[in-house]
Amino acid sequence: MGDSTKSGIRYHIAFVILAFFFVGTVVPIILYQQEWYKDWLRGLPFDVRILVHPAMRMVFAFVGWLVVCRMVQNRERIRMGLLMPPMQAIKAFALGFACSLAMFAFGVFAEPNEIHYTLVYSSLLPGVTEEIFYRAFAFGLLIQAARMNLWAAAFTTAIVFGLAHLVRSDVRAMPIGEMIGWLAMLSAGGLFFAWIYARAPWNLWVVIALHAGMNLWWDIFFNHETPPFNGLVTTIARIIPVGIAVYLVVFRGVLRESSATTIKA
Repeated sequence: MGDSTKSGIRYHIAFVILAFFFVGTVVPIILYQQEWYKDWLRGLPFDVRILVHPAMRMVFAFVGWLVVCRMVQNRERIRMGLLMPPMQAIKAFALGFACSLAMFAFGVFAEPNEIHYTLVYSSLLPGVTEEIFYRAFAFGLLIQAARMNLWAAAFTTAIVFGLAHLVRSDVRAMPIGEMIGWLAMLSAGGLFFAWIYARAPWNLWVVIALHAGMNLWWDIFFNHETPPFNGLVTTIARIIPVGIAVYLVVFRGVLRESSATTIKA
């Protein structure tokens, strides 16, 4: 797939996608600043509370996808990469998770956090829902439906992906320099995840597994910043899995055979 298309950007479709994307990103952040909303969330069981924000974004993503599908010609195949042939989904998921094991290799030398239900739950859920919202819906549709340049779509969605983490109180509490570095790193991760997804091609399972696996190892081994796992070492531990995935998917093309049989949605 090339980085641009012959017919130019469909600005009206790009506007619709970006409208759903930005509203779906901003609404949970604004709501979380409201005391009445936080009080309402606290009154919910944990299992329900942790699903509220991801569920909001899933609603925006799938409603937006349906709207965009109505706007394009029927002969065009708009793919989010979820409904893959089973063996292609399994292969992509196995590849993504295997790449994340490079982070696990660093973590075995640290003192792990206690593994419990809430840790696994909160680690894996964002890996699924954020990839659907940021990569499959926003990035994927900007290219496939709106015909935006690959890197313009990747940078736009990656920057928003990084800034969306400002909803977290621990990020807002960081010194400004550390916060900027953290958000830049998250945005860079979003950029590379988009690149991997586009070159898979459009097989979302590889980035779901990579993202979820990295989240899991981070929360188990690195989140408490046990020496020597802070600073440069933790950054390297994040970079290596993504680098391996880029090498295998982008440069080696190990998932490229899926392009002929990927199905809609």
